[in-house]
Amino acid sequence: MADVAFVSPLPPERTGIATYAATVLDGIAATGTEDRIDRVWPMDRRSLTRVREADVAVYQIGNNVEFHGDIYALSVWNPGVVVLHDLAIDGLIWGLGEVKSPLAAPARAEAMLAARAGAAEADDPLAIPWCAQLVRRARGVIVHSRFARDYLEGFGCRTPITVAPHPVVERDADVERARARRGATRVQVARHADEILVGVAGDLNATKGIEQLLQALPMTAPAVRLVLVGRKAGWDLDAAIRASGAGDRVTVIRDVDDDEFLAWLCAFDVLVNLRFPHRGETSGSLVRALHAGTPTIVSAVGTYLEVPDDAVVRIAPGPPDPVELASAIDRLAADDPARVALGERARRYASEELSPARTATAYLRAIGGVLALEADPARTALARWAEALRSFGVAPHHVERGLGISYADALAEMHGAPAVRRHG
Repeated sequence: MADVAFVSPLPPERTGIATYAATVLDGIAATGTEDRIDRVWPMDRRSLTRVREADVAVYQIGNNVEFHGDIYALSVWNPGVVVLHDLAIDGLIWGLGEVKSPLAAPARAEAMLAARAGAAEADDPLAIPWCAQLVRRARGVIVHSRFARDYLEGFGCRTPITVAPHPVVERDADVERARARRGATRVQVARHADEILVGVAGDLNATKGIEQLLQALPMTAPAVRLVLVGRKAGWDLDAAIRASGAGDRVTVIRDVDDDEFLAWLCAFDVLVNLRFPHRGETSGSLVRALHAGTPTIVSAVGTYLEVPDDAVVRIAPGPPDPVELASAIDRLAADDPARVALGERARRYASEELSPARTATAYLRAIGGVLALEADPARTALARWAEALRSFGVAPHHVERGLGISYADALAEMHGAPAVRRHG
């Protein structure tokens, strides 16, 4: 039996990671584990003590300094299991710089050291591994896709990586209730019963292909209406709608709660869930749509390629082509049986492969791996030796270029005693 500090935003915080974390915690409880879980949220002066008193800490890391800045700092100075929701945490690192965190400069330096050649000029959020410092310091890393695991290993990460599926976050009964509200939800925007509602859900930002979707809209059948549900996110959505000239076929629904969000996912005839550029994330909105049985069009890139071919409709990777997008929408809009069949395959995949039980099992495996490492009887003596080397200025870059944990550095970090810090 172990004491586990679970450090994460939790409901009622208005962030998808809070909803995700609550689902994971319920899944872990349902396993019958004897581990004691301490839910560390909100962050306060006792958070550090609670983390240090635990046998292992689990840290949820997203790309938002407001929710995850303090969690990032805890995870670096008190290593445990890091759950990485977004491979390109550039926004988080930038935010750490804005609040003058001593971790910001070394995080940037370490990321650039591990970056691919020419990365500074590349228009690719994944070209520079902004998560480098985070994953090197961790004892274990949890990601939600094989793509994310391969990316981390590709730039030299040697920290053990566990792939845990992003779980469905609603119970089947919740989805059925939302489906029962389908008619009442649709009537808020549909001008007639035969209108085809095409939706985009979540953060309404420039990476979602909304601009290209607006360009595609006039090419689609007149019965198609676009419904955008979610939050504005650093992009002038209203200006894009005005510029499209298709504003009379667009409805924007902002800042809905979780129940209403699910109701809209069930009300859509088609969901469009695109990413360009792809940031290596697993879309929580896509997982919820699959569970709801909503036919979904996705980009053929990265994590999206791990959804079975028969559970989604794919368009080419890269900047979405409005013509291809309009064609995909019209094919689904014109074929009710095909939409129903696609939705049923999506629901079956989500129920079988994205269950909270599968995710919880992966979490416990990652936690167990860290506890086994901590229990190694040789590590204390070896850590003293490694710490002595570090006190003379030995650092990972003296051993090898890249993000792999050097032997001496890793052992010193595992010791847990105050050590000579390279990063401030």
